[in-house]
Amino acid sequence: MLFELVIQATFFQFMSINGHYPDLVLITLVVIGVFYEKEASWKYGFIIGVLRDILFGRVFGVYALSYTLAIVTVSWIGKNIFKESFAAPVILFPIGVVMMHALVYFTHYLLRMAIPMGDYISNFGILYWVINLPALLVIYTLLRMLRHKGILLNM
Repeated sequence: MLFELVIQATFFQFMSINGHYPDLVLITLVVIGVFYEKEASWKYGFIIGVLRDILFGRVFGVYALSYTLAIVTVSWIGKNIFKESFAAPVILFPIGVVMMHALVYFTHYLLRMAIPMGDYISNFGILYWVINLPALLVIYTLLRMLRHKGILLNM
């Protein structure tokens, strides 16, 4: 996930389509939230959030909090969904996106660092979803395959 974070923050900035690129970190966190219970998955959200705050954040703790709460929410909602179905990540990814970005926006708003809400929401148009849904299905398939082979532990 650290590799995804670095690639997302460096390489994808130059390879974006109209300013949009796959949000690999959030996608991976949602898939982890689908596979694992919240007691195991929140650690991933917190650790990668702290790393993002340290490497690229303007205020420490914003992404640690937002990733952690988003993955706990996804895990909590996803505990009753059949985890081997493609429907699980497709249903839970928009929930994770809304939760994570709402918390980031709200925190920046409280710190008086927010951009106008219309500009922030416009980042999540149809192109955002067209780019992220195929990446979601690829990452979900890859992690599901690794989990079946026993490479990823069942927590």
